[in-house]
Formats: sequence, structure tokens, C-alpha cells
Amino acid sequence: MAFLSQLQGGIQQLKQKTTSLVENASIGAHIQSIKDGAPKLMESAFNNGLLNKVKLDSLGKVLNVPSLGRCQSPIDIVPVITSFGEHLQNAQFHVEYEGSGEFRVMNDGNSIWLIREGNSSELAISFLPEEQYHLDAINFHWATEPMNGSEHTIGGVGYAGEMHLIHRNTRFASMADALKQPKGVLSFAIFLNESHDDNLALKPLVDVLQNVIYKGSECKLSSFNFQAFFPVAEKAKEFWMYDGSETTDPFRETVSWIVMRSAIPISSHQLDKLREVRAGRYDEESSDRVAMKPLRSIQPANSRTILSSFRSVAGAPDLGFRQ
Repeated sequence: MAFLSQLQGGIQQLKQKTTSLVENASIGAHIQSIKDGAPKLMESAFNNGLLNKVKLDSLGKVLNVPSLGRCQSPIDIVPVITSFGEHLQNAQFHVEYEGSGEFRVMNDGNSIWLIREGNSSELAISFLPEEQYHLDAINFHWATEPMNGSEHTIGGVGYAGEMHLIHRNTRFASMADALKQPKGVLSFAIFLNESHDDNLALKPLVDVLQNVIYKGSECKLSSFNFQAFFPVAEKAKEFWMYDGSETTDPFRETVSWIVMRSAIPISSHQLDKLREVRAGRYDEESSDRVAMKPLRSIQPANSRTILSSFRSVAGAPDLGFRQ
């Protein structure tokens, strides 16, 4: 429990600093810094294995930090214990992504991002008839082996990589606003399966990775076939859905996740190009030796309902989740 004691000591120091700041009118900003730091404390606890022994509720009481978060992402999806959602069956996705414009490719030290501007309605979904979405960004996740590069896993099994199609509900003017609201963001997780041949749809991105090797660097991309990454109609009918969070700091729990069952190919050569990307800045000492590790550890499901658009072969129970 040495790690827990260390966390307690850190919180106690923050409390003492807060008391001393009351007299100089800095209390508001300091309290906010404590709140902002809570997700990082939770992430540290997960990475150190502490939460395998201590429940989130208990940890929150010990640290005296509320709302550590019980709806975090990514998760391991166990198909045999998902719940069949009849209203998701034979779902239809109407997708019209604009493929030309000024798109930004960016290295933020945690992932490679492809950023898109605009507010047009590009995605409509049959089981969410009143909502419209705009694809604001795509980010990519990978690792060193064919089965350890995805953030989500299926029954404990991972893939070579994972890409996230991050959509903003067009009710909100910006992604920043959407992330403040429950279900303001809809993200699709698409698994990447290592193959021999290059995925030609990924080629424009892979070709410019040399320009974003280091953290803080970015470049422009004038065209990209975003449509190629959304599963075709028949394959898009099979997916899992759950309420979760961002998988990057600050891990806000305002993201609805759709995890597609089908995967798309990415070649070994293209994966190697992603693995050349670095987490540090160009002018940082030894930054060229620090490879980016764009993965967050699996988070507890915490009794959340994971819906499936199809019936599991093993016979998952139908718990009556109907529209």
C-alpha cells in the first residue's frame, strides 16, 4: 500500500497549500487545479495496478477526491456478457464526409491526429434520428506487435492498431463545448489488422508522417478519403456501444462509443512508419530515442451496460433494451 500512502501524502500537501492560499485570493484557481489533477491520479493508480485491489469508491474516500470516474475508456468487451439491443439491429449510417479541404496532421506527443474544420452534418444514424454529427478529428493508436496496438480489446484480444473517428454533435458549435455535455461526442473505434499489402487509403497520411515526427509539429493535408475508413453497410451492422470517456487527458466522460466488429487492413510497412513517430520535441534531449506509446490501459467496466447490435454466437442474454 506504499503507493496509496504516497497518493494520500500528495493530497494532504495540496490541502495545506489550499489553506495557505485562502488569504491571497488564489483559492479558486488552486481548487480547480486539484479537480483537474484528479483524472491523472486515477490514471496513475490504474497503471500501478492499485485498482485491482481497491475499488474506485474506496479510493475516492481515502483520497477525499470526488468523481474519480466510473465510466472511463477504453474497455475490454466480452461478447458473451454484452446485452443485445434490438433497436441497434440492422442499423443504418448515412455518411457524407468531405474529402477535400485544409486538414491538419498533428503530433501532440500522445497520438497522431488528423484535424478537420467545419460544422456540416456528415453523419446521421437510424437509431439516433434527432441527432446529426460532424467528423472533427481522427486519431491513431498502435504498438509494437500485431495484437497489442489497439486500445479496446475483444475478449482480451487486441489488434495491431486502432483509429478513432471522433464526431461532434452539431448541436454544439465546437468540440470544446460538446465535451462539456453528456453524449456530446460520438466516437467510432475501428480496429487495424496488420497485413502484407499497403492500405492505399492510408497512404496520404503515411506519406506526411516524416513532417510530424516530433511533438508539436504539424503539416497540411489537402485531400483525404475519410469515407474509406467507415465500414461498408453490411459490416457496419455489427458493433458494440457503450458510454465512456476520452482516452487522452483529461478523460472527460462525455463520449458515446461505437466499437466496430470488423477491422480494416494496415500493412507492416505502414505500421513501421507510425512507430518512427516520437513523443518528445525536436529540441528535447534524447527525444529521438523516445518512441510514442499512444495507448491507454484498459479501464474497468464498472457494471456498465455494453450493448451489441447483434446476438452473440455464444448466446448473450437479451435484457430488453429496446428503443
